[in-house]
Amino acid sequence: MFSPLKHLREQAVAHPDRPALVSADGTWSFAELERAVSAVAGRLRELGIAPRQLVATDLAPADDWIMTLALLHVATRTVSLTGIGATSALAPDALLARPGSSVVDAPLVVTVDRLWIDQVIADAHDEGDPEVPTVLYPRADAICRVIMTSGTTGAPRGVELSVSAVEHRLAHLHRYWTDARPELTLMTLSTTGGFHTALATLQHGTPYLAVEQADERLLRRAAGAGVEVLSGSPVQVGRVVQLMREQHLTLPSLREVRTAGAAPTPTLLAAIAEVLAVPVRGVYGSTEGGGVTMRMLHGGGDAADAGAPLPGIQLEIVDEGGAPVAAGVSGEVRYRGPGLASGYTGGDPERSFRGGWFHPGDRGTLTPEGSLVLDGRSSEIVNVGGVKIDPAAVDAAVEGFPGVIDAGAFLIEQLPGVPELGLAIVATGDCDLRALDQLLRQRLPGKHPTVFGQVSVIPRNRMGKVERSRLTGEFRRRLNLD
Repeated sequence: MFSPLKHLREQAVAHPDRPALVSADGTWSFAELERAVSAVAGRLRELGIAPRQLVATDLAPADDWIMTLALLHVATRTVSLTGIGATSALAPDALLARPGSSVVDAPLVVTVDRLWIDQVIADAHDEGDPEVPTVLYPRADAICRVIMTSGTTGAPRGVELSVSAVEHRLAHLHRYWTDARPELTLMTLSTTGGFHTALATLQHGTPYLAVEQADERLLRRAAGAGVEVLSGSPVQVGRVVQLMREQHLTLPSLREVRTAGAAPTPTLLAAIAEVLAVPVRGVYGSTEGGGVTMRMLHGGGDAADAGAPLPGIQLEIVDEGGAPVAAGVSGEVRYRGPGLASGYTGGDPERSFRGGWFHPGDRGTLTPEGSLVLDGRSSEIVNVGGVKIDPAAVDAAVEGFPGVIDAGAFLIEQLPGVPELGLAIVATGDCDLRALDQLLRQRLPGKHPTVFGQVSVIPRNRMGKVERSRLTGEFRRRLNLD
């Protein structure tokens, strides 16, 4: 049996009254969660949902968790589209969605909300709660989960995770990501971090806190649940830290903050130290490969240092021909391990998966001690008048400037064939843009932005990475270039 379902059954027997799912609507015990999953799995089979089908969900977080477990019970390929929006990158066999959702077309659409789930449970109870056999995935390499990712390109694609990949990640999560401590993850089930954290709660017998919105109510629930770990992307964690500062909220049991998706800035690390006073763990990885490296972050260290590879991960820096380079030499990052995804739905035109390795598009070096130091993303390096520039380095150069709340660099052509570097800024009213321009000319001689503009928000993907193509589109509209 797929281990998450096995763990759910074991917890329901050993700790039936222990909280398993906590949401804004209430708390489900492990016994209640198992009964709900079994009843819903039975109803889904009656509706025609069958093993190996690709079934998408777009639901409230707690409902999404119940439906996801029920779909694993039926041995389908599951994908959560919650928070992603409409996409044409998938062609699912069925869609389980909240009323009014139209994220994707599917031959079978089932409208699901809490009333629907409660009615299914009530119907099963009236029938004596018949046992619904768990359908087994046929092989270890069978796909059980598809997770949508867009990187920084904005083009969504599905990452296919096999049963063996998920099982391997779950067996090793305690080494770098989630463990037996009660945790509040700000990542949704549509992300690899959120999905695997939720699965791990079944293994450890801890509650899964379903996040509708990171607000005061959520933080009070987290405090009541004795949360010891707060995890999320740097942007997500930063918003919670700011909320806690403004509302004078506390998490009395908190022992650690964990981040992934991007490197936290020195400003965020300082805010965590001030407001939460707990250590910060930074994990580098991807949806495709899971966790790759990890290190504890401290103010004053090299923000580009991602740490040493995790056990079981083989990581190399290679040149343009694919040959490994010596320590200290910059090149393309590639890695492999037992938790690697099987590939992408619809093919891999960029050949990110090659010869058993995954190429995430990052550049970096390895120190003599074996730590990975990132140089930027190959896919983001832009050529401006013959000068290669990493936009992320421009973002970092703005960090800490008075009045700047957030920033994102991007490429734009005001004249055909003449690329320029732009910088979008979220700033307070007293921010001195002329002084910022002068500072960047000093810090980045020959690589400074020449197009500036204020925006209400820097567009980012679910993991907090800047979607630079959207900034390019916005400024092209502003400058009437379309």
